[in-house]
Amino acid sequence: MTARAVDPAPLAGSWINFDTTALGIRLVDAGIEGGRLMLRITERGAAETSQKALADAPVTGAVLPAVPLADDIDATEAVAFLAEGPLGSRQAILCGYLNRGLLTIDVHTVHSGEARRPKVMYRAHFYRSEGAEPG
Repeated sequence: MTARAVDPAPLAGSWINFDTTALGIRLVDAGIEGGRLMLRITERGAAETSQKALADAPVTGAVLPAVPLADDIDATEAVAFLAEGPLGSRQAILCGYLNRGLLTIDVHTVHSGEARRPKVMYRAHFYRSEGAEPG
């Protein structure tokens, strides 16, 4: 039995976080490079950044390869992805899925080398707006 290829095209595009004041991921640019789904992630702030300092919070970025996932063994279009790698000083696992035209990403992070910093999980919701910049 040959594994079917899952087309990542439904996930491609610019995705903007609905919560413009949230720390963490604020923009995900999902693109296809050489048949592979790549996520360019822009984050705002850090866990220690206060809400007051949010406007001046640093913006960081990361590029992570992602595995596109279908919702059925016979399906060929991606409805979700799984990605793992560094986000700033943290190791992260991202599990993203489409739901009624929106992208939801569950973010699980671990601060490697710092036992005192807690493991964190959060969920963020994104909308697609080609060419738009988050506020």
